[in-house]
Amino acid sequence: MVNGLTVRRVVVMAIVGFAAAVGTGAAGQSLALHDNWAIQSAAKITGAGEAISTAGYVAEGWYPTSVPATVLAALVENKVYPDPFYGDNITKIPGYKPKLWLVMDEASPFFPSWWYRTEFDAPASFSGKNVVLHLDGINLRANVWLNGKLVAGGDKIYGMHRRFELDVNEFLRPGEKNCLALEITSPGHISEPAKRTKQVECTTGWDDHNPQPPDLNMGVWQNVYLTATGPVALRHPYVRPDLEVPSLATARLTAAAHVVNKTGAPVKGKLSGKIESVEFAQDVELAPHETKVVEFTPESFPQLVFSNPRVWWPVNLGKQEMYEAGFRFDVDGQTSDTAATSFGIRNITSYLNDEGWRTFKVNGQDTLIRGGAWMTSDMLLRVTPKRYDALVRYAREAGLNMLRSEGFSIRETDEFYNTCDKYGVMVTQQIFGRSIPDEPLAIACIEDMMLRIRNHPSLVHFLGHDETFPTPTLDAAYRDLIARLIPDRTYQPHSGAFDIEERFETGGTRTGSLQVWTYATPVHYYTHPLTGAWGFAQSGGIGGIFAPLESMRRYLPEESLWPPFAPAWSLHTVTQGGTYFNAVVKALNTRYGQADNIEDFMKKALALNYESARGMFEAYGRNKFKATGITTWKYDTAWPASPTWQYIDYNLFATGAYYGAKKACEPLHVQYSYDDNSVWVVNNLSEQVNGLTVSARALNIDLAEKVSQTGGLDVPANTSVKALDLAWPADISKTFFVKLTLTYKTGKLVSENFYWLSTAPDLPDPNPKSFQNPASTSDFTALASLPAAKLAASSSFEPDGKEQVARVTLENAGNSIAFFVNLAVTQGEGGPEVTPAFWQDNYVTLLPGEKRDITARFYTEDLAGKAPALKVSGWNSK
Repeated sequence: MVNGLTVRRVVVMAIVGFAAAVGTGAAGQSLALHDNWAIQSAAKITGAGEAISTAGYVAEGWYPTSVPATVLAALVENKVYPDPFYGDNITKIPGYKPKLWLVMDEASPFFPSWWYRTEFDAPASFSGKNVVLHLDGINLRANVWLNGKLVAGGDKIYGMHRRFELDVNEFLRPGEKNCLALEITSPGHISEPAKRTKQVECTTGWDDHNPQPPDLNMGVWQNVYLTATGPVALRHPYVRPDLEVPSLATARLTAAAHVVNKTGAPVKGKLSGKIESVEFAQDVELAPHETKVVEFTPESFPQLVFSNPRVWWPVNLGKQEMYEAGFRFDVDGQTSDTAATSFGIRNITSYLNDEGWRTFKVNGQDTLIRGGAWMTSDMLLRVTPKRYDALVRYAREAGLNMLRSEGFSIRETDEFYNTCDKYGVMVTQQIFGRSIPDEPLAIACIEDMMLRIRNHPSLVHFLGHDETFPTPTLDAAYRDLIARLIPDRTYQPHSGAFDIEERFETGGTRTGSLQVWTYATPVHYYTHPLTGAWGFAQSGGIGGIFAPLESMRRYLPEESLWPPFAPAWSLHTVTQGGTYFNAVVKALNTRYGQADNIEDFMKKALALNYESARGMFEAYGRNKFKATGITTWKYDTAWPASPTWQYIDYNLFATGAYYGAKKACEPLHVQYSYDDNSVWVVNNLSEQVNGLTVSARALNIDLAEKVSQTGGLDVPANTSVKALDLAWPADISKTFFVKLTLTYKTGKLVSENFYWLSTAPDLPDPNPKSFQNPASTSDFTALASLPAAKLAASSSFEPDGKEQVARVTLENAGNSIAFFVNLAVTQGEGGPEVTPAFWQDNYVTLLPGEKRDITARFYTEDLAGKAPALKVSGWNSK
């Protein structure tokens, strides 16, 4: 019985990531169908599904692949098409169209259906079991054939963000060779929408982030596998914690699982559960083909009241404690099936404060959100555990505590959520980008998603749609699903209003503006009351963010790198093209001086991004909790681009903006305020810190000291405190420096921060409807004339498990400032830069006589067998 309907021969339902929980013992078996696949267009082959799905069929001319793989990803792997991520190669792939599009042309090679086919040996031990074929991700429709028989058609196997299971007892041949064939139809077989929209079908969409892949991501994008169980199968294991706050003294757990009678006869059995040493069980009776949700509540099972539980915390607030729960169903003393899940005990909620802004409360305490919008991490959906780990770890290392999974992306995988659980990064999951006309299908997709991800402690909040409201029926359905399936998460229908007065209707957040999506100065978030550091911004930002030059050289030929924006370079920005970021280029040339080559341009671009990102996140820190949070637009990107909205680029390079954000989000942090020249200490920790000392020095461009102040203070937990007010003497140079330090009473350094400032203020465009012509701009052109620095560097490398630890000592042995110094590890001397690399700090500045010890971690396998080497480069040092 599924959703109240009894289903006999073919069962189609969304499922959780079940194969890992089943194991290979008597309780159940699984067979992954990962390898030995081949694909071909239906337009190039003859024969029907009966023949194609028969073992021994001659698949001549087919392209070998493994799954998951979209059609285009498989063809690129087979070198049918060149790497679509390099240069303008994507424009040469048949079916490519510029900008956003939803309707596939009939002339496209991806308009006909494509076949996926594999042959496999089914274990003889599957005989007598209830065998299920699991399809965890099909885009968009599939006819499913097994051993010459149609198991299910595209009317049932439909919707990218659903998991399907098909009973295949009558089709499978245990102990023999079997053949599975999937005939898949792409998205885009629709008429042009009557109204302009960005999303119509239950599939991926890319908004204006990057080109649409010509196949619209058609194919098998998640795992395919078989499971075999006894008469009863287990689905959707779940544990919902109710943690007492603020004491954290007890947690009341509700455990549950779906039990599914796979037979046509009544079944009696026992469902047992275990969470560490705590066990619980109850008898269950099932009618033929019945699915029943069986719960264990703390009222009926008092052992599910945990005293002094281990609590899951986000980054900087505590450990990421996890528990394991296991379930077993026994029939007549024999185990029919098992299932398992991990979960965390925490209490994270959100509410609208007195000003109508969404505020997050973590385990009883208000928590400032500083994070970014998460985009599907690969345009061809080649998502891997290593890629997830690198991207989410970068966020943790920077103290970014939330990622907003964007509504045009995939409904993120379990691997993404597992990684966020591990690193303590909270997730807001957007449901869709726009309302889907096929509302029953949309609801089915979201029901499956909620059942799949609800155990993850990192999941904290749902957004309805992007910059629009869902239809009333979809909104009601989303609210009902949350209330029934995951009632301890909060919801808002709309990602955020352009008009902040509408925040009470949208759910307490605002979106960005054209200015913050193109270019915003570090002053902006201090001085702009409507789009600055106030309330909660789901989609603020600093505008276009550049990738480091080495990364750009990996996807653009040299002739496309100067001047901005040659056609291939423009393609690798956003779908509007490079001119969308003209304001960034203008600001760079005005603030830092006209660049005359790509090396000079990129050096200035990274500095520009660093100062803006640091200023934005610092403004939110100073203004907590009048400012309640920002998930900047955006954190990562699905294909190589520069500039675009990104903090970590596609090649896993950390940008200048990333290190500016990392500096701003230190757990205990000293910072400068651009609006009133004050110095603040921001405490992001859960405990008060006493006996701190703040020092501030202002230096001319020639390093002559013009200001020196110190002050002592105590900083309460989770707050910000003003430490100093600074004033500049009349004779300070137009470009000058400010060095801040924060020390414990023992003298140990806690935080340091280095600013380059200007007596020329950043003043907005006098036209309130414009921002392209500011009344005044900071002048940093004198930085181009800094004398060469004499910088000494030493390094050592040591293994630590699968990683290497780099220990670097920098010393400024000369009389000139060593400005904006970048550190990198390379594959041998002069080799490619190793990414990802998790530096303690980067783009650092050293005054004469200063010494810095900086560490980094990276993966040994990324050395490609070479010895690690240190590369040091800087604004005025080599």
